[in-house]
Amino acid sequence: MKNPIQMIKQCFEKDEPYFVLRGQDRCALAAIEAYYNAVKEEVKDPYFIEEIEEIMKDFRAYLEEEERTKIPD
Repeated sequence: MKNPIQMIKQCFEKDEPYFVLRGQDRCALAAIEAYYNAVKEEVKDPYFIEEIEEIMKDFRAYLEEEERTKIPD
């Protein structure tokens, strides 16, 4: 997986918009699931699809373990 801090720095330098989701955000998993479905339709790189699937699994596991999820900041 790419370094997210490096990616944000690159976006900032290029004045490119970016979007960050946190594990404690109770809406994050739904957003990632929607993105994952779009990726499966549009992207042919199986490695990228697998990366997004792993992120989705990590968020799902976090939400199942943590009771302190909240409305996004």
